[in-house]
Amino acid sequence: MSDRGALNLIDGEVVVPALTLGRLEDPSTGTPAGEMRSTHAGDVERALDAADRAWGHGDGAFSTRGIGDRLAALRRLGDALDERADDFAHLHARETGIPIAVSRLFAAGLGGIARGVAQLAPPVVAGRRLDAGPRRVEALRLPWGPAALYAAWNAAAFLATTKLSYAIAAGCPAILKPSEYAPATTGLLVEALQAAELGWGAVQVVCGGAEVGAALAADRRVRMISYTGGTAGGRAVAAASIGRMAALQLELSASNPAIVAPRADLQEAAEELARGALVLNGQWCEAPRRVFVHRADHDELVARILGELGRGRIGPALEDSTDIGPLAHRTHRDSVAQDVERLGQIGEVARSHDQLPPEGLFLSPTVVAGLPTGAVRGEIFGPVLAVSPYAGLEEALQAANALDDGLAGYVFASDPDEAFGIGLRLHAGEVRLGGVRVLDLADGSAQSFWGTSGTGGHGRASVLAAHLGTRIVGEEDRSLAL
Repeated sequence: MSDRGALNLIDGEVVVPALTLGRLEDPSTGTPAGEMRSTHAGDVERALDAADRAWGHGDGAFSTRGIGDRLAALRRLGDALDERADDFAHLHARETGIPIAVSRLFAAGLGGIARGVAQLAPPVVAGRRLDAGPRRVEALRLPWGPAALYAAWNAAAFLATTKLSYAIAAGCPAILKPSEYAPATTGLLVEALQAAELGWGAVQVVCGGAEVGAALAADRRVRMISYTGGTAGGRAVAAASIGRMAALQLELSASNPAIVAPRADLQEAAEELARGALVLNGQWCEAPRRVFVHRADHDELVARILGELGRGRIGPALEDSTDIGPLAHRTHRDSVAQDVERLGQIGEVARSHDQLPPEGLFLSPTVVAGLPTGAVRGEIFGPVLAVSPYAGLEEALQAANALDDGLAGYVFASDPDEAFGIGLRLHAGEVRLGGVRVLDLADGSAQSFWGTSGTGGHGRASVLAAHLGTRIVGEEDRSLAL
């Protein structure tokens, strides 16, 4: 497994990416751990051409295959992912620093993602006959066309599997651009795709960084884009594709404010906020980052949060006893540390752990307290909570909604009705009351991405539907005056 590296899948051929972007290090140890690779422009063109040819050109093209064939392919992919779950868990922990216990949970669910989309798809992709009397008029749900899929590094296999499953179910020939920071995971995913025998043209995989991503986004053959990552990258992808009006589904950065109302249970709030701040070592898109608490409760809440953060053991990702692992790569770790240093100039920095492992890319979970309510803008993608005291709830709501983004929000209050009322006013796609968990609040829930957090949203049926357009085909009613 240590020799596994990045692989491309282009026109049915497995190819080692030709270009080297740089060296990677094991985030737990700091030792060398493979190379970031990128795809030559000629191979990117080959992948685009293959996806375009698979888009409705002749018998056997991917887009002309029936829904039954596509769903059978998804079920085979689910089986191939299940067979490699242990390897995916190991690589996820090694490449991202996510503790192995959590990585096993993600890996064990990969096959279920593909099968779940297969089960979900039939009614979403089905057309229907419209009421037009004896005339035949149908509303068809059809794939937009070749889809460029961008998967971030923090959950590389999970995001890639999810995006590929939706594209395959919809009938969009997929071009996956995985993160350059997850080369071994990408290689294993290509192995699973090959084992699943998806059929010609279903999936292309092209490794690389921003240059490869820009080439895909700008190409006229790409009709749909699904992107998960930072706001700057998402804006670049959107700008490159807007001229041809490609369909966009973008999940970008977020500050995810939490409001702790007066008289809230501070211990409960502290436990949940600390829990959320540590999901994926703080590298979770919906982790709470900005906390607003009444000034009378500020110091107590900060002390309780630090106490909860300090309960976890920091250590190497592959050790079963580790609760908090390192950050994923050096550039990212240094960026988060710089953000904390910047906030420390206007607030009080407190760290939960004084002792860190001597090697690796570790960062102590951190609370920056006493910040002015309007002082922090933008996402800090790490185990950092920025806490601001407020004088009244209106001040907290105004500050939370002034953050411009709107992925998730959190409310803690002693009165459920008060909590719900606050939640109604937070500009976010999903507002959780009294807790911080990863799974959806309810079956069938579907949130939108508000503000600068993107376009589109979460929700299995709605994300699948984003890959589809509606076409009305029918016999004209020539009796109409107009």
